[in-house]
Amino acid sequence: MSKLNCEVLYDDLAFEVRWAVAGDSVVIQLVAKLEDGEYMSFGISGHPEKSQMIGGDVGVTWIDKETLKGYADDYFLEAKSQCAGRHGSCPDVVFEPHTGSIRLLNAALVNGYSIVTYQRPLRASDKLDLPIFTNASQPIIWAIGPINSKGQVSYHQYFTKGDKFLEFGRAPLWNCPMPEGEEDGSPQLASPTTRLQEPDRETSSQAVIKPNPVPPPASVAKSVPWEIPGIECYEPPDGVFYAQMGPTGGKQGYSAITGHVGWGISWYINGLLIPELTLVRGKKYTFVVEGGSNSAEPARFHPFYITNDPVGGYFHKNDAEKKGVEIYAGVRRTRSGDLIPTGVGRLCNWTPDSEGPSADEYPSFGAYQRSLTLVCEEGNPGVVTWIPDKSTPDTVYYQCFTHRHLGWKINIVDECDATEAEESRVVESVALPTDLLSEESIQ
Repeated sequence: MSKLNCEVLYDDLAFEVRWAVAGDSVVIQLVAKLEDGEYMSFGISGHPEKSQMIGGDVGVTWIDKETLKGYADDYFLEAKSQCAGRHGSCPDVVFEPHTGSIRLLNAALVNGYSIVTYQRPLRASDKLDLPIFTNASQPIIWAIGPINSKGQVSYHQYFTKGDKFLEFGRAPLWNCPMPEGEEDGSPQLASPTTRLQEPDRETSSQAVIKPNPVPPPASVAKSVPWEIPGIECYEPPDGVFYAQMGPTGGKQGYSAITGHVGWGISWYINGLLIPELTLVRGKKYTFVVEGGSNSAEPARFHPFYITNDPVGGYFHKNDAEKKGVEIYAGVRRTRSGDLIPTGVGRLCNWTPDSEGPSADEYPSFGAYQRSLTLVCEEGNPGVVTWIPDKSTPDTVYYQCFTHRHLGWKINIVDECDATEAEESRVVESVALPTDLLSEESIQ
């Protein structure tokens, strides 16, 4: 019998990593109290001397709580952005076929805990992998977050803070709460002849770590979305909107408002997190776009466009996904028929205070909004102009051309009720930065 190592990664969710080295591979078990649709990931840092996400090699695991099917995928963290094309935080096979080096051994839900066991080689199997050392400690990384509609990772709410090191080849040491039923204080690997829960695989030679979770913590109530005022048909009077990037606002923000999983960033329109816009047919609108202009950095490149597609990310859609998608503004068509985004400008980010509390601790968007600072790079904004007409659907969306789920709704009406404009409304507003107030920003 092989005894186990165990370390607590995040105590609030009882997130643990358990492991045992077996020959030229290592068997890893991740255990955590996850909400439905969440993943847990663990792996080797992208930097040899500190915990760093970019360049990391991680196993991403989760369990579909409806089908009880488990997943374990090999990921390479090329950038801090969602997987789009061959860029971002993607499964290895997205970058290069047949490169996944992780093998799922077992997955189970026990007492509300997700328990996933997988195996990977100690050596790097390909250029997307990093080795696991058995003769020295090395920095590791971990994260917990939501799985998106494509079955891939989205931006994590919980992640490695500071540097975390593990010595994978150490003598077995259990630094976790003791599982129930282990009276001698030495949790062990199950018998090597244990049959695994994958009917199409012969796995009799593989060891399985027994799932022995501690009692689960209390369940967490679902988040109530912040109330964010929409921008009505009579405002702003000049029809000029500023489209910039900013954080999604934690569990009360983007995901709670839209019901979709985002990537930790989203559009801010006139300083508001994804407000619903109401526009009038026949009126000209101008969007001053500051979402990044360098296409060589996908994580910082967010072209603005208007479409009937509630998902966005048109650039990386396949032919089948593009069927039925209309684009109303923000692109031009070349002679060869390609669509080129025109809503491209310098990058401006509404940036949270690194010393302040997390977004989940703010009771309202207004309170959270006051903690943000607009930080802009050098350069000029882009401009998108648009006149909705009688053929424009009643509901369209402002989105990012290269990433999914960054924007939200635009309601199109035939006329604006003049009485609404006369009504006084108390709305928490944002002062535009001085560089946008003092001179004309539209080039």
